[in-house]
Amino acid sequence: MAIEDALAAMDKAQNAFNQTVASASGSSVQPWSESLVKYLSISVLGFMMISLILCTTLLWRRNAEASEILRIFGILSIVGLSALLLITGFSNEQLTPIVGLFGAIAGYLLGKDAKPSGSGSTKV
Repeated sequence: MAIEDALAAMDKAQNAFNQTVASASGSSVQPWSESLVKYLSISVLGFMMISLILCTTLLWRRNAEASEILRIFGILSIVGLSALLLITGFSNEQLTPIVGLFGAIAGYLLGKDAKPSGSGSTKV
């Protein structure tokens, strides 16, 4: 008798959990308040701008090549904009292609102009 009661309680708890998950995933309600989203968005954009200004200064002092500048600015922009999209509360269906595109751009920037290491002479 105690086992049947325990199983019934487990079934009831499982059903309540399933209903909670279904209602949470079906709605597109932002879990954060509007003022918090604005504050976080401005903070991320400010941090991104400060990072870009610092990188500009460092790259200018180093007399960096254009490909280096493109890589640094591209990666910083992708990371900052990805964080901004996550904060603003887009759904998974909206974020998946955007993050895929950002990943493709980052892969291109990091893999582009890869120079092979060595002295330049190869054996044939």
